[in-house]
Amino acid sequence: MIYDQPIFRTMGDTALNIEFGDETSIVLNFRILMLDRVIRENPPLGLVETNPQVRTLGVVYDPLATTLYKMIAALTEMVDEAGEVTELPSRKLIIPAYYDDPWSRECAEAFGVQNNMEYIAEFNDMTVPEVIETHTACDYWVTGVGFVPGAFMSYAMDPRLRFGAPLYPTPRSWTHSRLLNFGGTTSTIYPIRVPGGGQLFGRTPINIFDPLQNNAVFADSPVLAKAGDRHRYRSISREEYGEIRAEVKAGRYDYKVEEESFDCSSYAAWLKSLGEPPELRDPDATWSLA
Repeated sequence: MIYDQPIFRTMGDTALNIEFGDETSIVLNFRILMLDRVIRENPPLGLVETNPQVRTLGVVYDPLATTLYKMIAALTEMVDEAGEVTELPSRKLIIPAYYDDPWSRECAEAFGVQNNMEYIAEFNDMTVPEVIETHTACDYWVTGVGFVPGAFMSYAMDPRLRFGAPLYPTPRSWTHSRLLNFGGTTSTIYPIRVPGGGQLFGRTPINIFDPLQNNAVFADSPVLAKAGDRHRYRSISREEYGEIRAEVKAGRYDYKVEEESFDCSSYAAWLKSLGEPPELRDPDATWSLA
């Protein structure tokens, strides 16, 4: 559910979490991103940074400059100031993806599990082509950035096309960089070679984390994704994957990014017009693994 009023939860002596609800909801995330925007435009005394996620906004503050109670009072006023969310700035990113790739299959073989793409298809009663068609059929809303540098959490904006697969209870000790994966209904990409338990089903040739900031798209940050982005995946061939990867390495790739304003009110009304279809619950460890 989405709370009538957010709950402030302390996180040690230098941070707090503002919780807006207990569900995975893009509409709920709109409220978080609007509050984050209001805070950034007029930061309260002692603010260090904010961290928006799917249903919470993390706030880090300097206890030598303010107190917990003063910070909560200032943020409570800002919650009221944020009001109803009608629109938000939102970038549209096109992400090329080579689906059912050999690197994902290599990971599965190395850890003695079924090809993850085949498992995702079976888990959702789909064929592999249907998995690809469904994943490329709508935009994915980025609710937050985190986990490892460059990683993000995103969800299908059309609830009728939302699907996923459970995380492995025991993570892999390594995962190739830039692999697409599902963790529940969360769609994301491993930015670097790291351990992980997500179900792997494709690889993008573009960097989503560039600490050297070689491409102009990383001029302001080494992290590509931002909360409030909309990602649209485009299926590519092995040949096109190689061509794009070469352009990325040479610093010549033209990232497909459009700066736009997203109509949150119309989107919420559209969701309501669908008859508020039940969203799939995030798969968890109680779901069986093949």
